[in-house]
Amino acid sequence: MNVIIPTSLRQHTGGLGIVDVQGLCVDEALLSLVESHPALKPQLLDASGDILSHVNVFVNDTNARDMDAGATPLAESDEILLVPAIAGG
Repeated sequence: MNVIIPTSLRQHTGGLGIVDVQGLCVDEALLSLVESHPALKPQLLDASGDILSHVNVFVNDTNARDMDAGATPLAESDEILLVPAIAGG
């Protein structure tokens, strides 16, 4: 399945906007992502491996937090979109 990387995080993927990952659930897919692009880990996960509170993970346009969060099951055809909160003024 594909993870869509927002522009603000592409510096951690060598400029890639889409990364192919493996996993049966959101947590496994994110683990696959950070294994292939370790610089993303502190941007997405806390020390215990949980998704940071300011990062939203969408599976086919639905926020994973509105489903089973990291345990949300995935199919190979699913698309994951990462949406980190951006602060500024």
